[in-house]
Amino acid sequence: MSSSTRTKKAIEDQRGLKPLDTQDKDNFFTHYSADVGGLFLTTLAVVSFLGLSNLAQGTVVDQWTGLLRQIFGIGAWFAAFGILLIGLEFLLRTVNPHRTVKIMNVIQLEAMILFLLPLLSLLNGHRLEDAVEGMFGGMVGWGLAELIGFLLPPILSGLLLIGLVIFFFLSGSGLLKALVSMLDRWSKNLLRESVFIGENDWETEPAATGQHPGIQEVALPTDDRDIPLLGTITAKGDPNRPSNLPPMDLLLPETSFENDEEHIRQTAVLIEKTLEEFQIPARVVGYRVGPTVTQYAIEPGYTEAERPDGSIQRKKVRISQISGLSRDLARALSAERLRIEAPVPGHSFVGIEVANPKSTTVRLRALLESKVFKKVIGKPLALTLGRDVSGETVIADLSSMPHLLIAGTTGSGKSVCLEAITACLIMNNSPADLRLAMLDPKMVELVRFNGLPHMLGSVETDLDRMLTVLRWALVEMENRYRVLESAHTRDLDAYNKKLKRQGKPGLPRIVIMIDELADLMMIAPEQTEHSLTRLAQKARATGIHLVVATQRPSTDVVTGMIKANFPARIAFQVATGIDSRVIIDTQGAEELLGNGDMLFVDPSVRAPVRAQGVLISDNEIERILRYWQNEFADEEEAPDEEAPWEPMIENASDEIDALFDEAVETVLKTGRANASWLQRSLRIGYPRAASLLDQMEAEGIIGPSRGGGRDREILVESIRGEDEAHGRMQDDHTRIDEDLE
Repeated sequence: MSSSTRTKKAIEDQRGLKPLDTQDKDNFFTHYSADVGGLFLTTLAVVSFLGLSNLAQGTVVDQWTGLLRQIFGIGAWFAAFGILLIGLEFLLRTVNPHRTVKIMNVIQLEAMILFLLPLLSLLNGHRLEDAVEGMFGGMVGWGLAELIGFLLPPILSGLLLIGLVIFFFLSGSGLLKALVSMLDRWSKNLLRESVFIGENDWETEPAATGQHPGIQEVALPTDDRDIPLLGTITAKGDPNRPSNLPPMDLLLPETSFENDEEHIRQTAVLIEKTLEEFQIPARVVGYRVGPTVTQYAIEPGYTEAERPDGSIQRKKVRISQISGLSRDLARALSAERLRIEAPVPGHSFVGIEVANPKSTTVRLRALLESKVFKKVIGKPLALTLGRDVSGETVIADLSSMPHLLIAGTTGSGKSVCLEAITACLIMNNSPADLRLAMLDPKMVELVRFNGLPHMLGSVETDLDRMLTVLRWALVEMENRYRVLESAHTRDLDAYNKKLKRQGKPGLPRIVIMIDELADLMMIAPEQTEHSLTRLAQKARATGIHLVVATQRPSTDVVTGMIKANFPARIAFQVATGIDSRVIIDTQGAEELLGNGDMLFVDPSVRAPVRAQGVLISDNEIERILRYWQNEFADEEEAPDEEAPWEPMIENASDEIDALFDEAVETVLKTGRANASWLQRSLRIGYPRAASLLDQMEAEGIIGPSRGGGRDREILVESIRGEDEAHGRMQDDHTRIDEDLE
């Protein structure tokens, strides 16, 4: 007996349990009874089919088929088919010992056949002599028809049997469930179309859970598992929600999800078998089901080694041995991607995350109504990011982060995440408390928020205007610091509380959202990095926060200075582990599934949290926008539509022209084309120095930026050198011509 086998048996003796794949191989009859029974029933079914078809004859065959016909009539064919199914089920259980059958489907089909037999007897005259001869419904059909006819008139008996047969046929074949689902979706669409007119509440029902042999589900809070289902419209609202905020009825409910017990059990068996093949004793001790993945808790076992003196030494299996088998486990589970969390924070087991057969869409309304989010409802910048691998709500507070960096490949869910964050903010804040500035180089993602009263101006899509927005944010930050200094307060919260006691309105918080950082870093890397770094370092106390997204997580876009000032990050699916390290300083994002599957790094928690992001539809966004537009349609003092950075754009050309000649002279004289050097030489601010360099680049005086703060190439000197060389060449040709003459 090998050491791993002895270790496994020792562990089983200690805990008094057997793994899911354990079978009693010592008992020959127990081990092969399923094979023998399945083979016998399958053979009997084949003989029955041949006898009923008159293809096989004999004393035993004729007596057996005659008995079937006399008892069931035409239903003898169904009886033979049922025997075949039972035999095949026994044979399949030898391949997969944990195979289960949906008993309800079997009962429904049997009930359909049971009511079909008396219906055949009634439709054909209901004669006893026909039943004895094995015609129509046989003796069973005649007996049931006789019983029903004693209770009901013939016409009602026939209608009742027809209805029962149709009902069990639809339910057993799945058509009834499909019909109910179609009616359910149709009724939901009707409610959604009228949801903006009146308020409604949706009834809730906890999702179904199940217990499984050998593994158990980690318990979830009841309030967080209350998934909104279809209900009736009422006028009841949330009493704890302020009346000036949009009602929850504007958002779509979340559909319920059920645990696939068969899939969970089979996956647990395959995980244990695969680890055992690599001489790693381990067992599945629990699982947690989320919207997209299920996390299986693996408890490492012990290995035994024999010492030279003959004693046995037990060693705990190292975690690295399990985490190194991710590809082998993915192959065994037929999974495209598989992530191993070793170990799970706060627990002694290793987590193996496997994709669910069907994923569940996470909706914003269910998260906003969860008990977890209600605990932080007093924080205006609280965000709902999604559901983790256990189905619990993942929340974050932007004011404490205080900025958020989002990265991932194209189509992984970055723009949807920005839209969900925006929807969460405007659902919980009025325009007097929160203002938004959006930069959208893609021109199609965030422009739908134009017209929102929370917006500062409109969504900017021009790259030059985006740089102006960042310069305006720096100026606004400095102005707010002077206001806080004059009021002797340390941050915006304290300043607003002081104004509230005086009966005056406070300053709103400002959230700046950038959908694609790479475009800004390409056109003006120095100015963009400088502006983002200064805002990230100092803007928290003034109530200015950044949410930045990029699809190119490389070091020239997400630089070291930017990463150092964005401790809170979200990583969606990326191509390689190097990109994952750039975003969250660890691997794992390359194993995500896409479509909103994320890793969230909270500054207060060391390990990244896996979650399925929120999906918000266009209709939900339109309803929220319409609500706020209707709220401010009749207001005398509606928020200004003109962007506060417009004066900076209008005066930018005059300010640059005034120093342009002096800046060019300084660059040509010193031979240095650097924003920091020009800033010190002319005693101007960094944004203005960067703008002067951009103007010189447009005029062809200097070359494009090299990044990293390096000097730009000065093109004018090389041009002058070529002109001087050309002039000397012309003088030489003139001198030669004179000598020839």
